[in-house]
Amino acid sequence: MRHHLYAASIFLAIVATSLAQDRQRPCPTPQASKDDKYVAGQIWSYKTRPEESASTITILRVESLEKLGTVVHVRINDVHLKNCQGTSELNMIAHAPFARDAIDRSVSRRLKSESELPNFKEGYEAWRSACGGAYTISIAEMLDVVEKTYQTGSGCATQK
Repeated sequence: MRHHLYAASIFLAIVATSLAQDRQRPCPTPQASKDDKYVAGQIWSYKTRPEESASTITILRVESLEKLGTVVHVRINDVHLKNCQGTSELNMIAHAPFARDAIDRSVSRRLKSESELPNFKEGYEAWRSACGGAYTISIAEMLDVVEKTYQTGSGCATQK
């Protein structure tokens, strides 16, 4: 569980520092958005990294932001984010916001139309309070970035 919290804090740091909007203005309020393709509760396969072929995403929420357009919030299941020893410690990203176009480029097929939503309130609220943005890269590319950040934060770079 501690590793999941650490991964969430890494993710939020990435969102807050690299994608945050101008802090001198109040954060824009996301508007609920209906989408013709993505609906909360769906489970999709996506173009995974080679070692994560069983990984899926769960659609958590779809909304729009004035400057970003449609944002699709997802949970990424069955990932293998490696630590300094090359073993997998983290197996899930609880909340990740993506631009709709990035999701379109990533998904392969819908596996399930409805599922129970996991709790993502903590990650979502942290994203909101940081005036977070949305990833415009693919899910697999985002996982590469998160893995490198996780390894750096774990001291992997200093162990060489």
